[in-house]
Amino acid sequence: MVSISIGAAMAAPAVRRLGGRWAAAVLAVGLSLAAAPAQALIIHPVFDASITSRADAAAIESAFITVAQTYQAAFTNPATVNVGVSWGAVKGQALGVGTLGSSVDNMYGYFTYAQMKTYLTAVAGKGADAALSTALQSLPTSISGLNQFAVASAEAKALGLISPTQSSKDGYIGFSSAVAFDFNPADGVTAGTYDFQVVAAHELDEVLGRITGLQSTAPSYRTVLDLFRYSAPGVLSFSYNAAAYLSIDGGKTRLGDFNNSASGGDRGDWLQSTGGADIQSAFLTMGQGASLTAADLTALDILGWGGSNLGNTQMWSPTTIAKSFQGSPVPEPRAWALMVAGLGLLGGAIRRRRALAV
Repeated sequence: MVSISIGAAMAAPAVRRLGGRWAAAVLAVGLSLAAAPAQALIIHPVFDASITSRADAAAIESAFITVAQTYQAAFTNPATVNVGVSWGAVKGQALGVGTLGSSVDNMYGYFTYAQMKTYLTAVAGKGADAALSTALQSLPTSISGLNQFAVASAEAKALGLISPTQSSKDGYIGFSSAVAFDFNPADGVTAGTYDFQVVAAHELDEVLGRITGLQSTAPSYRTVLDLFRYSAPGVLSFSYNAAAYLSIDGGKTRLGDFNNSASGGDRGDWLQSTGGADIQSAFLTMGQGASLTAADLTALDILGWGGSNLGNTQMWSPTTIAKSFQGSPVPEPRAWALMVAGLGLLGGAIRRRRALAV
């Protein structure tokens, strides 16, 4: 679950953390995206009454769909991802003070490392996932330590663990009702506002499975993303506080540094000091721009989404930028509640992530 909350020590400069997911309340209107190509990812947002009753509902829905279509265009895996979208709350829980956005994932598990390799190999074998195929070659025969994996519902569809057209909600996203957003930043972000598209992109990324099991110093599970978290070439890292980076070639190429800030934030986000304004940065600043980069897309590709325009390149290279969102980078703390048992969905097992915050 990802929510965006304001870090106490950072209130003045209007820098927010990204993260945290909460549930949508009354689901009143389901809005499908415009025709997506056959055999491709479809993101189906369901806007509840907290949004559809607002005077600016059309602007909110349009901005969200713009972001969703960007992800749809990047991936070919034929899965329909259903997302409940709310204002001021996520999955029935009010967003905390200073939170920009939050997300909640339904989760499946637990799975072993051997099982996860089998599922990923099957997807890569379909021939449309070059990045995943490369990444699988770097995985060790076995791993030490925690051998228990959980999978977000949307990613479970991509991996074929559940029906790709299952109609229940895969995740939920909520946006703050306490800050001002710019819904159409084509001409720049209005002073005193946050770029809504940046927040939406950050939370959607996580609903699609870009999450880590490192929710505390004592994690109870890993995720697929954690299989590509390195501290050095050939050395996997699974530590809440240690420095780590994303790599799909065994740690040789550093695609982006994971957040390990002492001030908190989601450990699956990028470390703010890495440079540039990325939609998956752990913190978001008012009035800035952020981009969806090839590193962001590669992170989703290795989860099984089947991208074709990706590459094993450094995240801040000008050539990696796939889509620019005029907005600001925000920190994202994470707090999940996950219950999983066997191979089933544990009571609607919820993964809560920390929020993108000021």
